[in-house]
Amino acid sequence: MKHKEQFTTAAPTGRPRFPRPVIILVVEDEALVSMNVCEFLVDQEFTVFAAQDVEEALGVLHQLDGRIDLVFTDVNMPGAQDGFDLVREVSRRWPEIRILVTSAGLNGQEPPADLRHFGPILAKPYRLDVLALKIIDAIFPPSEPIDLLAT
Repeated sequence: MKHKEQFTTAAPTGRPRFPRPVIILVVEDEALVSMNVCEFLVDQEFTVFAAQDVEEALGVLHQLDGRIDLVFTDVNMPGAQDGFDLVREVSRRWPEIRILVTSAGLNGQEPPADLRHFGPILAKPYRLDVLALKIIDAIFPPSEPIDLLAT
Protein backbone atom coordinates (compact mmCIF):
# COMPACT_ATOMS: atom_id res chain seq x y z
CA MET A 1 0.00 0.00 0.00
CA LYS A 2 2.98 2.30 0.26
CA HIS A 3 2.74 3.11 -3.48
CA LYS A 4 -0.53 5.01 -2.91
CA GLU A 5 1.27 7.55 -0.75
CA GLN A 6 3.76 8.17 -3.54
CA PHE A 7 0.90 9.27 -5.82
CA THR A 8 -1.12 11.47 -3.49
CA THR A 9 -0.13 14.88 -4.88
CA ALA A 10 2.33 16.45 -7.26
CA ALA A 11 5.59 17.31 -5.58
CA PRO A 12 6.34 20.96 -4.81
CA THR A 13 9.16 20.73 -7.33
CA GLY A 14 6.63 20.42 -10.16
CA ARG A 15 7.45 16.79 -10.87
CA PRO A 16 4.62 14.79 -12.42
CA ARG A 17 2.46 12.69 -10.14
CA PHE A 18 3.04 9.43 -12.04
CA PRO A 19 6.17 7.90 -13.55
CA ARG A 20 4.56 8.18 -17.01
CA PRO A 21 1.36 9.55 -18.53
CA VAL A 22 -1.64 7.45 -17.49
CA ILE A 23 -4.48 7.31 -20.03
CA ILE A 24 -8.04 6.45 -18.97
CA LEU A 25 -11.17 5.97 -21.03
CA VAL A 26 -14.33 6.77 -19.05
CA VAL A 27 -17.46 5.13 -20.50
CA GLU A 28 -20.54 6.64 -18.87
CA ASP A 29 -23.87 7.61 -20.42
CA GLU A 30 -24.94 9.98 -17.63
CA ALA A 31 -23.52 13.32 -18.74
CA LEU A 32 -23.18 14.89 -15.29
CA VAL A 33 -21.51 11.80 -13.82
CA SER A 34 -19.14 11.59 -16.80
CA MET A 35 -18.25 15.28 -16.56
CA ASN A 36 -17.57 15.10 -12.81
CA VAL A 37 -15.48 11.94 -13.08
CA CYS A 38 -13.47 13.24 -16.05
CA GLU A 39 -12.78 16.61 -14.42
CA PHE A 40 -11.69 14.92 -11.20
CA LEU A 41 -9.38 12.50 -13.03
CA VAL A 42 -7.82 15.33 -15.06
CA ASP A 43 -7.21 17.19 -11.79
CA GLN A 44 -5.50 14.01 -10.54
CA GLU A 45 -3.12 14.24 -13.54
CA PHE A 46 -4.62 11.42 -15.60
CA THR A 47 -5.10 11.85 -19.34
CA VAL A 48 -8.81 11.22 -19.90
CA PHE A 49 -11.01 10.35 -22.87
CA ALA A 50 -14.78 9.95 -22.55
CA ALA A 51 -17.42 7.91 -24.38
CA GLN A 52 -21.16 7.63 -23.83
CA ASP A 53 -21.71 4.07 -25.04
CA VAL A 54 -19.93 0.92 -26.16
CA GLU A 55 -19.80 1.89 -29.83
CA GLU A 56 -18.21 5.26 -29.07
CA ALA A 57 -15.77 3.63 -26.62
CA LEU A 58 -14.62 1.11 -29.23
CA GLY A 59 -14.18 3.99 -31.69
CA VAL A 60 -11.89 5.81 -29.23
CA LEU A 61 -9.93 2.62 -28.59
CA HIS A 62 -9.44 2.10 -32.33
CA GLN A 63 -8.39 5.74 -32.85
CA LEU A 64 -5.81 5.40 -30.08
CA ASP A 65 -4.77 1.96 -31.33
CA GLY A 66 -5.54 0.51 -27.89
CA ARG A 67 -2.96 2.74 -26.18
CA ILE A 68 -5.05 3.21 -23.05
CA ASP A 69 -4.06 2.12 -19.57
CA LEU A 70 -7.54 1.62 -18.14
CA VAL A 71 -11.16 1.54 -19.23
CA PHE A 72 -13.57 2.68 -16.50
CA THR A 73 -17.05 1.66 -17.59
CA ASP A 74 -20.57 1.68 -16.29
CA VAL A 75 -22.57 -1.52 -16.84
CA ASN A 76 -25.92 -0.06 -17.86
CA MET A 77 -25.73 1.99 -21.06
CA PRO A 78 -27.97 2.77 -24.00
CA GLY A 79 -27.73 0.66 -27.13
CA ALA A 80 -27.53 -3.02 -27.86
CA GLN A 81 -24.34 -3.56 -25.84
CA ASP A 82 -23.70 -2.93 -22.16
CA GLY A 83 -20.55 -2.45 -20.11
CA PHE A 84 -20.03 -6.20 -19.74
CA ASP A 85 -20.01 -6.53 -23.53
CA LEU A 86 -17.40 -3.76 -23.66
CA VAL A 87 -15.25 -5.50 -21.05
CA ARG A 88 -15.36 -8.74 -23.05
CA GLU A 89 -14.40 -6.95 -26.29
CA VAL A 90 -11.61 -4.92 -24.71
CA SER A 91 -10.12 -7.95 -22.96
CA ARG A 92 -10.24 -9.92 -26.22
CA ARG A 93 -8.74 -7.23 -28.48
CA TRP A 94 -6.47 -5.41 -26.03
CA PRO A 95 -5.68 -7.79 -23.15
CA GLU A 96 -3.08 -5.42 -21.69
CA ILE A 97 -5.70 -2.75 -20.89
CA ARG A 98 -6.81 -2.74 -17.26
CA ILE A 99 -10.54 -2.55 -16.59
CA LEU A 100 -12.64 -1.14 -13.76
CA VAL A 101 -16.44 -1.59 -13.79
CA THR A 102 -19.08 0.43 -11.95
CA SER A 103 -22.82 0.05 -11.60
CA ALA A 104 -25.74 1.25 -9.54
CA GLY A 105 -28.11 -1.47 -10.65
CA LEU A 106 -26.50 -4.73 -9.57
CA ASN A 107 -27.34 -4.47 -5.86
CA GLY A 108 -24.30 -6.41 -4.66
CA GLN A 109 -24.49 -9.07 -7.35
CA GLU A 110 -21.32 -10.60 -8.69
CA PRO A 111 -20.26 -9.86 -12.26
CA PRO A 112 -20.83 -12.65 -14.80
CA ALA A 113 -18.54 -15.63 -14.18
CA ASP A 114 -16.32 -14.91 -17.18
CA LEU A 115 -15.61 -11.38 -15.86
CA ARG A 116 -14.98 -12.06 -12.17
CA HIS A 117 -11.22 -11.92 -12.61
CA PHE A 118 -11.60 -8.16 -13.19
CA GLY A 119 -12.48 -7.81 -9.53
CA PRO A 120 -15.55 -6.52 -7.76
CA ILE A 121 -17.81 -3.94 -9.34
CA LEU A 122 -17.44 -0.45 -7.88
CA ALA A 123 -20.92 0.38 -6.58
CA LYS A 124 -22.52 3.71 -7.44
CA PRO A 125 -22.50 6.18 -5.90
CA TYR A 126 -18.78 6.08 -5.19
CA ARG A 127 -16.40 8.65 -3.75
CA LEU A 128 -14.02 10.13 -6.29
CA ASP A 129 -10.99 9.65 -4.01
CA VAL A 130 -11.87 5.93 -3.76
CA LEU A 131 -12.13 5.78 -7.55
CA ALA A 132 -8.65 7.32 -7.90
CA LEU A 133 -7.15 4.74 -5.52
CA LYS A 134 -8.86 1.86 -7.37
CA ILE A 135 -7.48 3.17 -10.66
CA ILE A 136 -3.97 3.46 -9.24
CA ASP A 137 -4.22 -0.09 -7.82
CA ALA A 138 -5.42 -1.40 -11.19
CA ILE A 139 -2.68 0.29 -13.21
CA PHE A 140 0.13 -0.03 -10.67
CA PRO A 141 -0.76 -3.19 -8.72
CA PRO A 142 0.95 -3.49 -5.33
CA SER A 143 2.54 -6.75 -6.50
CA GLU A 144 4.33 -4.92 -9.33
CA PRO A 145 7.34 -2.81 -8.35
CA ILE A 146 7.14 0.83 -9.39
CA ASP A 147 10.22 2.48 -10.86
CA LEU A 148 9.62 6.16 -10.21
CA LEU A 149 12.92 7.00 -11.82
CA ALA A 150 11.90 5.56 -15.19
CA THR A 151 11.86 8.04 -18.03
